[in-house]
Amino acid sequence: MADAPSLSRGRSVPDDVTVCVTSCGRADLLGRTLDSFRHHNGPGRLLISEDSGDAEMIAWLRRTYPDATILSGPERLGMMGSVDRLYAAVETPFIFHLEDDWETGAPVDFAAAKRVLESRPQVSVVCMRAFSELKPRHRASARGFTEAGCEFRLMQPDVHPEWYGYTANPGLLRKAFWEPFRPISRWTHDGFSAHVKAEGFEVAFMLPGVARHIGGGRHVVDPFQPRTSDKSRLSRMRKKAKTWLAERIRAVTGKLRG
Repeated sequence: MADAPSLSRGRSVPDDVTVCVTSCGRADLLGRTLDSFRHHNGPGRLLISEDSGDAEMIAWLRRTYPDATILSGPERLGMMGSVDRLYAAVETPFIFHLEDDWETGAPVDFAAAKRVLESRPQVSVVCMRAFSELKPRHRASARGFTEAGCEFRLMQPDVHPEWYGYTANPGLLRKAFWEPFRPISRWTHDGFSAHVKAEGFEVAFMLPGVARHIGGGRHVVDPFQPRTSDKSRLSRMRKKAKTWLAERIRAVTGKLRG
């Protein structure tokens, strides 16, 4: 495991933001994630939840990122358990969430993102993922708005049965958003997103986005998340139920009009 290169110190993460990173044994991807983010955004409060339980990985983290607080334990918590562990340790009002497989290509506009969270309480996360990486039909239906001279898109809640209430993709959120739902490890990631979407929360994307996914083909099995086959089966069942309900509504509406 190589040590981190020297980082740009031309700017820094705001004092009221804590960078929270979920990690699980993928040192090369985590290194690219942290080094690219800090190259563009400088130093700041950094918490890393390392869920692998690998002593060598944890030693490398402490040596390579000595200013980071490393949270770990003998047993795996899974993704959402790691999120709870991270957010519970945060002492700032804002959290910048990162997973260990994202490469940052430009600085984050923290000021504009905070303006959105302050002016739109229904926004759970201001996501910094490259908007072009989303499915075309999801992008096409998004609602646009401008804040602090920046363009944003709000995702339509009905474009997917679970997504876009919350996302663990790179983004800024309030710690106060998490508080009423803790522990969110009661849900899967998508289940929590669906739950908070039903409560009226939305995800906003800042255009064009500054982070791209680099973890394709390197999936880590999460013991607390459904297997892909299970998720596919559940997704098909939900789609069938949604289609049946829409057809019933159309049929009833047609009879009433008749």
